[in-house]
Amino acid sequence: MRTAPASMLIAAALTAAVPAAGQDKPWTPPSYDRTYRSTWHDGNAEMASYKLTYPRYGELRTGTAVAITVTEPFDPTARVKADSVRDDTYGVIKLNLVEDFQTGLYDYNLMTSVFVATEPANGLPAGSPTKVSFSSQEWCGHVYQQALFSQAKRGTPGVRQTLHSYFEGEADQNNQMDHPVGGIAEDALILWARGLAGPRLEPGESIEVPVYRSMAVQRHRHVPAKWETATLSRKASDEPLGEFTVDTFTADVAGRKYAFYIDNSENGDRKLIKLTRNDGYQLEFVAAERLPYWRLNGNADEKELKKMGLRRRGDGTM
Repeated sequence: MRTAPASMLIAAALTAAVPAAGQDKPWTPPSYDRTYRSTWHDGNAEMASYKLTYPRYGELRTGTAVAITVTEPFDPTARVKADSVRDDTYGVIKLNLVEDFQTGLYDYNLMTSVFVATEPANGLPAGSPTKVSFSSQEWCGHVYQQALFSQAKRGTPGVRQTLHSYFEGEADQNNQMDHPVGGIAEDALILWARGLAGPRLEPGESIEVPVYRSMAVQRHRHVPAKWETATLSRKASDEPLGEFTVDTFTADVAGRKYAFYIDNSENGDRKLIKLTRNDGYQLEFVAAERLPYWRLNGNADEKELKKMGLRRRGDGTM
């Protein structure tokens, strides 16, 4: 547990937006077509469990991750799930990534929520992030951060940021910064590799785009919010990975090098099978189910955990 220096404020982070090299227009968005709707508008959420490796305090920690992917109607003003579909709501696909791991005596519980608009919204093309939020709970304290994305207009910021942290040098902040053309979020890269967020790439293609730095990176490294340039690529050929055949996508975000291995079986829904990053971070697929998980909150529903390769929380005492 270390104290963040007071000089490390998000306000110091409001650097100029990085333009996508050679691009005057945004990238090609994903196709939110009939196939997409038949999968993601079936009234269920996809729950996928993973073995987690997380680098923290100079060591690799092991734990569990659960990725929940679901569609929702989104309120354009409050930027939360709308209670019902209205004329002013727009569709989003949401990823809730929950990561739990131990650091010696105490544990970390992280959650990153990414909301990607599946239609043009806030002046941005379909496939753009509309909101990212992050929370971290551990025995020293807890943190909450969010960013709301929209096209930068004259006198109006493109990204509105809020931070609440237990570190003195961060504390409570509200900031704003520009949104570059074609900008996406590092925390949305899982959705991008699955073809659920922009930019859409064909096999063998590569593109440079501005990327909003991951909130977990910001908070755990105590570095400011920033637009960085990323190179996104899709390999031209299939690869075997255990029982799966996968498409491989890579992202180099200012030296943070990701590889995403996506199931490309004919009847599959392009699940994330494995994710690696060059600092040791890793997700390894265990199981996935499509479930209306928000209804499964009775004691009898704990049986669903076994299907996911998960166990219920313990009593907390020996």
